[in-house]
Amino acid sequence: MIWPGTKTVYTPWGYRPITLLSTSWIQQANGNWSADDRGTAQDVYESAISFKGPESELSELETILANNRENFSITCGGGEEVFGADIDYSSALDVSVIKYGDISRISKAQYSMPMRLRLFSPSFTGSASIADLRLQSFRYKPNSDFSITKNFTLNGSATYIDEETDPGFFEAEFLQTHDEMKAIRRYLTTTARTAAISYPSFGVSKPFGQRVGAYSGNVKIIKWEDLGRRNYINWGLRLTMVRVFT
Repeated sequence: MIWPGTKTVYTPWGYRPITLLSTSWIQQANGNWSADDRGTAQDVYESAISFKGPESELSELETILANNRENFSITCGGGEEVFGADIDYSSALDVSVIKYGDISRISKAQYSMPMRLRLFSPSFTGSASIADLRLQSFRYKPNSDFSITKNFTLNGSATYIDEETDPGFFEAEFLQTHDEMKAIRRYLTTTARTAAISYPSFGVSKPFGQRVGAYSGNVKIIKWEDLGRRNYINWGLRLTMVRVFT
């Protein structure tokens, strides 16, 4: 990663893309979810980064930050997709430091400094597709609670309010290659941004529990999180899907 200043090259030892879409979700009385979308121009692309090295090197980086308090340009090297796999890194990126931590000693000769960067006016690369979702493990969370309210009086009588539909949530983590992650991120930020999509195939036939049974209807992805690189090859992804009721 090339920064402005006298010593220009710094290598992040770890990073996690933080992508915040400008969408706000709410569940309606009929059980379906709808979103208020302020548009892609209001999306936020940030990265939590950790730098390690000799104290002199990190002190120099801290000086660079002090001299570039607003926006400045960085160039990411091969494999440094710090804002996500679908960002175009072929040219310099306009960024700003949201915050950074103190330089801490972690061994006799090594120091570390955490940082959070925000990217301005991102460009993107890759085609949108969610065809290659692959579960990281078979540990996932289905939800098929009954949507019913029970009110009990002091004398023991009860009233029940049963909603038209029951909630359904499915949350799981996936492990994707770089090219798969690029395509999935494009799909999540465009095609599946607020729209209903066909339930994707990834080996779970009953995502909303045994009571709902095998499911092949539409879903909405109301929450997703880029978990960053699991190793140099793969990326982690967490998705939360909800049922679409007709």
